[in-house]
Order: sequence, then C-alpha cells, then structure tokens
Amino acid sequence: MPLELQGFDNLRDDMTNMAAAMEFGSGVNRALEAGAVPIERQMLHNASTDPRIITGDLHDSIHTGKVKKRSSGGKAITIGVHHSEKGAFYANPVEFGHGGPAPAPAHPFVRPAFDTKVEEAYGIMKEILRDELSK
Repeated sequence: MPLELQGFDNLRDDMTNMAAAMEFGSGVNRALEAGAVPIERQMLHNASTDPRIITGDLHDSIHTGKVKKRSSGGKAITIGVHHSEKGAFYANPVEFGHGGPAPAPAHPFVRPAFDTKVEEAYGIMKEILRDELSK
C-alpha cells in the first residue's frame, strides 16, 4: 500500500518566508537588544563593585552596541567596552590582569556577567522570537 505525503512544498515555502522575515525584520534586532539588557546590567554592577569605581571611566564606557549584520550571515550585538568609541583603554587589563613592573590581578567583569545572565538573556530572546513567529 503506497503512502502519499503532501504539503511539504508549502511547509518549505512557509519556513523560507519565516526565516527571511526574521532575518530582515526588526524581530531579531529587538530580541538581540532585549537579551543584551540583563548582561549589560550585570556587567555594570560587576565593574562598579570589583574593583570599586575610582574615576567612573570604565563604568561609563560599558554599553551595548548596535545590531550589525555579520559577513558570515546572521546578526550580532556586542556588549562591553567599545574601544572605537573612546572607551576606557584599560578594560582588558582590568578584566584579565597584567604583569610588568607593577602587576595587577584580574578583576573580571565581562565574563562573569555573561555566565550569570546568559540563561535569562536567552529566555528573553526566545520569548520575543516566539512572539514574532506567531504574528
């Protein structure tokens, strides 16, 4: 008894249209921007408590960049100190520590923020994308 399946062409077309709408629509941008918020907040908290704020330059340099298209496909957003925007030049030595004549220990504020808030960020992003797909 032969089995005949129908509708796969329609399903493929629907999935292609949804992917195109997500790629070029504002939904992905909104999801990335909203998902960045808890990570940025935690990063700001980390940078203000360890080490404590002295001048405020590091703290004031932390922000979320704009959503950009990646050359390899998809989109990306950056959170942290953006050196191209006159950010605190010493962010990396604070994060990783440094040697030299006056060595300083690491005071990580970026990676712990990501590790602490990544699940919350993914949850926010999933919810927004789910809403976008149901439109």
